[in-house]
Amino acid sequence: MARTTPGRSMLSVEGPSGEWVHYTAGELAGRVAATVRFALNGGWEPGRHMVVALPNGEGLIRAVLTSWMLGCSPLILPPEATEPERKSLGADLGAAFADAFPLGERELSAALEHAPPMSGACSPAPEPDVTWHLPTGGTTGLPRLYPVVPGPGRALSGVREIMRAAAWSRDAVQLTVGPLSHAAPLLTCMAGITGGAHVVLPRRLHPASLRSAVERFRPTWCQLTPHQMALLDANETLWDALCSSLTGVLHTSAPCPEEVKRRWISRLGGERVFETYGSTQVTGNTFCDGVEWLARPGTVGRPFGANEVLIADRDGNVSRPGEVGEVFMSSPWTRTLGGESYRLLRGRGDGFFSIGDTGRTDADGYLYLTGRLDDVIVVGGANVNAREVENVLLTHPGIREVVVVRRPDPLMGDVLHALIVSADQANPPDTAALRRHCQGLISPHKIPMSADVVDALPRSHAGKVERFMRPE
Repeated sequence: MARTTPGRSMLSVEGPSGEWVHYTAGELAGRVAATVRFALNGGWEPGRHMVVALPNGEGLIRAVLTSWMLGCSPLILPPEATEPERKSLGADLGAAFADAFPLGERELSAALEHAPPMSGACSPAPEPDVTWHLPTGGTTGLPRLYPVVPGPGRALSGVREIMRAAAWSRDAVQLTVGPLSHAAPLLTCMAGITGGAHVVLPRRLHPASLRSAVERFRPTWCQLTPHQMALLDANETLWDALCSSLTGVLHTSAPCPEEVKRRWISRLGGERVFETYGSTQVTGNTFCDGVEWLARPGTVGRPFGANEVLIADRDGNVSRPGEVGEVFMSSPWTRTLGGESYRLLRGRGDGFFSIGDTGRTDADGYLYLTGRLDDVIVVGGANVNAREVENVLLTHPGIREVVVVRRPDPLMGDVLHALIVSADQANPPDTAALRRHCQGLISPHKIPMSADVVDALPRSHAGKVERFMRPE
């Protein structure tokens, strides 16, 4: 695109003061080329990873494109991750993580200062086999960086197939509002840019930023989480403005509250509201539109394209329609490129893998999710591993035992609630003290919103802590 349509609008980013900065295909390619030269001059070597821990913006997108042009798989970390969290995320990579080349704000600025952008694009190295290493939500254990296969070309073209089914087009004005350290926002954002769309990137999920983006650019397509849909739903004026230009919205991540989804379908029409269910590990996808959903409320769709879904009981036997069990999925990628990339998943040995969700299918093959097998709690669309939070809380000297459970919340869906057994019953720590203790040790969205002091944790007859209570 930089060679054939260099003036094509490619990216608009909101700056810190609310101003918008625009990049054409030629300009973005030139900035990537400059960053490639900077990395090469700085001692980058083939096979060396690049660490990208940046907020939403041109810098993050340029860093990812630079990594790919160098034939490298970027290691994408949440920008707010603490040092202990970063070490935990990169533990599986060992020395490769410690030796990774940093591409942060300082390096990106220096790249443009010492190697000014040139017109056109640079010559790329062979495409990497792994698109990127992304943080999992903890669905398969503690959060970790997971290698997403296949390489960028196939991965992004596959995502664009789903996006096209959800009314996306090459000429779309695509609004991206989610954090780009999460799989769905990053995949759809990069698939949009490399597919020719004009991507609009507000600085933050805030009414003022969103209003500026909507009124200035009139977006025609966006990907949202149910949490973001609920926030927009609560702002009538902003919702009206966005819905007046949208031809399609694709929602992902946590299950969408029924009342929120019905309002979006009522506003946009079932033919413009779409849902896909998948995972960071790219085990497979389901898909449905709003018309299908209205006929089957609660479904997350049927397998998309060549993807497959089966439900299995505890013994691994395939369940019949209507029976609840563990959700296993298979895709062309898991069947042909499984191997090492899928070593951390629960597999059946037949190309089907699970990330720990439970559900059922109906007679027509539509999937309905019912819960999780593990200790992951979805907070505003982000997966939080309860055991990770418990490990941090246990470093507080006033806590002897703790369990973190989900608590219903009208806006977030669920939030974290801690049940603690105090080491000093006469002077137990309060919620404020626990939240202060967690700051700097885990990300803000992982910190419990509330806490209760109890005499003992709820346990089963076998002595195991019962995690499934839902405090009101």
